[in-house]
Amino acid sequence: MGPPLLPSTSWVILSREVYACGDGDGGGGGIPLPEGADLALELAAPPRVSKLAVSRRITPAKVSPFAKWKSFVIAIDPSAGLVLLLAPPPPGPGPGELRSFTDADGKVHKYHVTTTPTQRYFVCDIAARTAYYLPDPEGCVFNNDLSIIAAPGGGGKYLVVEFKFIVGGDKATLLCFSSETGLWEKKPVNNPLPRWIWRCFDVGSYAGKLYWVDTAAGLLFCDPFVDEPHMEYVPLPRVELPPEHDEDCHGCDYCAERAFVSRRCVRLSDGKFREAGTKVWTLEYAVSFADIWASESYKAAGLPEKAPVLALVHPKNPDVVYFFVEDQLVGVDLRAKEVLEYETHKMTVPENARVFPYGLLPMVLPPALSAGLSQEGAANGANDGVPSASPTSLPSDPKGA
Repeated sequence: MGPPLLPSTSWVILSREVYACGDGDGGGGGIPLPEGADLALELAAPPRVSKLAVSRRITPAKVSPFAKWKSFVIAIDPSAGLVLLLAPPPPGPGPGELRSFTDADGKVHKYHVTTTPTQRYFVCDIAARTAYYLPDPEGCVFNNDLSIIAAPGGGGKYLVVEFKFIVGGDKATLLCFSSETGLWEKKPVNNPLPRWIWRCFDVGSYAGKLYWVDTAAGLLFCDPFVDEPHMEYVPLPRVELPPEHDEDCHGCDYCAERAFVSRRCVRLSDGKFREAGTKVWTLEYAVSFADIWASESYKAAGLPEKAPVLALVHPKNPDVVYFFVEDQLVGVDLRAKEVLEYETHKMTVPENARVFPYGLLPMVLPPALSAGLSQEGAANGANDGVPSASPTSLPSDPKGA
């Protein structure tokens, strides 16, 4: 840990990629893991990226050959410094059960049957440097619907929640793991759009509620701690599909709409939800990137005039948005049309991408974590001091939207 953090720095850009270290393997992205700790967080002031490293207890040195994912962050609750992550399973014990069959020619064939191990979920307490393994729930879990929320009043209690629905049904289920009971339970909840196929762009906690963001349909909110939760729905403006979508998506309006809203990003900033992309709730200004390219700050940065890829929205100042421009992560004040900061970043951005939200997470730091940033790091890009403004927004209380 370095010297105390400068007062103006209170957030970081967290990489969803999780590094494994331990056993003298030289891994962990160069992040040292304190003795006895399950994890360590290397904090860096924006636009640099903070990284999470975990022990081999969480990510084994050898993983199952059937594992489809590396370790990565699924969701966070910044208010309590909680991180929900997915880790690949270790290899199964032994080659499995030996079986045989005889073909039509009377030849005996022998083979092994193994059970594919399930992926593992951990809840990480960043300040305590501990990780808790979640027992396997019954049935499948879809990672893009899974979130975590700290219990009101603190005390280290939390819920891990998945929104499960059936298309055509007006009833859904919250699959909840409680740290207090150590068990999974199911809670019935309403489905506001029964005929819609929900696909969550983002999940998180806000004002004591969980939210799910589907950039084509809107936002879902509920309080998962009550016995009978009720799902609230805040719609997003529907997109107007261009005439050529029939050719691109073989006449499928759903697929065309999905492709079109991939340009959208909905994030929490300055206590309100903000939407940037094809349409907005309340349009206060519109900015062409040609105007930003023409600015003296962009020219001074020596950045190419190429189409940017939207990365994230500043969690404190909604005027400040981060883009990938080739291998640079660039912070831009859209209202002022100025480049504030930029940093070389090695993250691979898909070709022709418009939005790349799955690699980085803006994370407001609780006091227990913010003390970990050094004064040097705070001086290299902390921009909470940029004057706050209020473009596209919803009321902080979703009921008022």
